[in-house]
Amino acid sequence: MSTPAERSGRRTTIADSAIRIIARDGVRALTHRAVDREADVPSGTTSYHAKTRSALLEIVIDTLSERAIADAHHVTISLGSELVSRDRVSVAELTDALVGLVDTLVARTDDMRARYALILELADRPDLRDRLTAPGDVHEMTTRIAAAALAKAGVPSDVDQVEALTGLTDALVLARTVIGREPDRTAAIIGNYLRGLGEV
Repeated sequence: MSTPAERSGRRTTIADSAIRIIARDGVRALTHRAVDREADVPSGTTSYHAKTRSALLEIVIDTLSERAIADAHHVTISLGSELVSRDRVSVAELTDALVGLVDTLVARTDDMRARYALILELADRPDLRDRLTAPGDVHEMTTRIAAAALAKAGVPSDVDQVEALTGLTDALVLARTVIGREPDRTAAIIGNYLRGLGEV
């Protein structure tokens, strides 16, 4: 009989393999057999951990959501310790921090591609889709930290501006993940946006 640690490890292997399949071949390529092959585990292993395709999708979504929460915590801690604790930050410093966020997310290419594919494919499954898109407590915390950082950089920091900046960073992650946009454009785009805010 397997231990809880072994079961958890096998579940992680299944989730990682499923994410790779979705990122490479699309959501419709996700089957229990495909995951068994990708994970190089005995046939039926994935079915043991996820009886249905919906259960398999839940494992993937739970994994992606957990990693997104970890990313948000990382950003919150990074912005909080490096920027918000100081009396003043420059637009260049804030730009560097936001570029670092985009770079961190883009580095997890398979996760981001799988996330986008699932958001598009699961339009008829709001119960699953909303777990990837609905804002939560971490989003609220990140929004507060971002607003404080904007204010200390001397640019507008109301909710609308924070949401717009979040949308911009999301778009940059999408462009670099899906389209392959040049990474050196990220700093220029964010910097120009922040400087434009300061002139409003």
